Amino acid sequence: MTTSITIKDSTATDRIFTVRRQPSGSTSAVLVHELTGAGQNRTMYPKIELSSRVVSGRSEPVATVTVPYGALVDGAWVKQGQVSTVISAKQPDAAPDLARLNAEAYARNLLADPQVMSLFQDGLI
Repeated sequence: MTTSITIKDSTATDRIFTVRRQPSGSTSAVLVHELTGAGQNRTMYPKIELSSRVVSGRSEPVATVTVPYGALVDGAWVKQGQVSTVISAKQPDAAPDLARLNAEAYARNLLADPQVMSLFQDGLI
């Protein structure tokens, strides 16, 4: 069974990512946005990696988003570089649920704030 996740891009267009499970099962996965068309190859696709590990009784979830950029050269796409964003958390096992919920809410809402979004768009707050 193939699992997919729909995530909006910068233009609010739904993009479908196929979930490719990693050896550690449900605690790690790679999400691949697969496009089809002339001149395209795997290096041009955005990729999201999700993982979680436990270190000294602390959960450490991480999400890494990588978006390559490049150009068509002689009909084939050639990668010139990539932009990456990493989101991570450290959640001690003994932390109260309210602290975990607030940390997640602040992080989610922080990234939705226009001033913070500006930092990631053009480097200015």
